[in-house]
Amino acid sequence: MASRTPARKRLLLAAAFIGSAALLSACGEGDADEAPSASPSAAESESAPEATPESSAPADAAPPEPDLEGIPEVVAVVNGTEIDRDLFTTTYEGQFAQASTAAQLDGQILDQEQLKTSVADNLVSAELLRQEAEKRGIESSPEAEAAAIDELLESSQLETEEDLRAAFAEQGLEDGEFDTQLADQVKLDALLAEEAGDTKPSDQEVKDTYEAAKTRQEEAGDTTTPIPPLDEVRPEIEAQLSGQKLSEAAQKLIAELREDADVTVNL
Repeated sequence: MASRTPARKRLLLAAAFIGSAALLSACGEGDADEAPSASPSAAESESAPEATPESSAPADAAPPEPDLEGIPEVVAVVNGTEIDRDLFTTTYEGQFAQASTAAQLDGQILDQEQLKTSVADNLVSAELLRQEAEKRGIESSPEAEAAAIDELLESSQLETEEDLRAAFAEQGLEDGEFDTQLADQVKLDALLAEEAGDTKPSDQEVKDTYEAAKTRQEEAGDTTTPIPPLDEVRPEIEAQLSGQKLSEAAQKLIAELREDADVTVNL
């Protein structure tokens, strides 16, 4: 029987990065014909966990609370590495807030059991990718880590790296663990980039996506929010299509890794 080692409390993977962590949640949910708009990029908007409603919620219903009763001490074991309750809880609480808000906006009730399954599945996938990056000898670099910090600063709207580290310290993530997790995330990003290859969409792919969005809007009779000219939304469409290609590569790799992995989920 393989010895078990605890997975680190990867708060960065669980809640902060919009790179591979977001892709794990977004995989399989993207639509190549998503209408372009001035809203955040597809990678960011799709990173919110899926909120599958069970029934309509009253307009004045009180906000739900995370239901974490009965979560086992070891939520999953991935090739001998344990994903513990603390990591699951931190991740679940972070995703619960987004999913619950999305469900409320739709007048629905969040299916917490499905969200728990999704969170556990994503944590298993993240651990498989981390192990694969380590197996391949993928290394981090100061330049890549600096770029990742810039991403975190932009997404968190903090001004300096010191502010960022202080914010994570308040969550119990001190400098040494922050640096370890930062390096882990850079390695995962490098792994997925290696798998995906060139993800830059062709001009024809961009045009096809734009025209499909316009056609769909016309068929729906929606004239209140006209789609901007292609030149204005091209960067967003390119980012969306590139993210989808990266997501597809991640899903393919995860599926391959799962075939040979020893995974136990205890939920």
